[in-house]
Amino acid sequence: MDNKQQTAVEWYAVEMAEYLRSMYGDRIINIDILKQAKEIEKEQIAKAFDDGDYNYHYSRKTGNDFEDGKEYFNEVYG
Repeated sequence: MDNKQQTAVEWYAVEMAEYLRSMYGDRIINIDILKQAKEIEKEQIAKAFDDGDYNYHYSRKTGNDFEDGKEYFNEVYG
């Protein structure tokens, strides 16, 4: 079972797609903009983790402390 959390950008993308579908039917959403937004959000979450006190955050996979914010993001949101 996958326990990944949904990021705010992912939630927004789903909501916006449903809204656009209801307004305009099936149209192509600009995937490049969504990819850019997700990458920015990933960097922000990783930086916040790196800048914060994360001594009590550990990997459920390994049981060890996360090495950095990128490792944290990949396990939690990946």
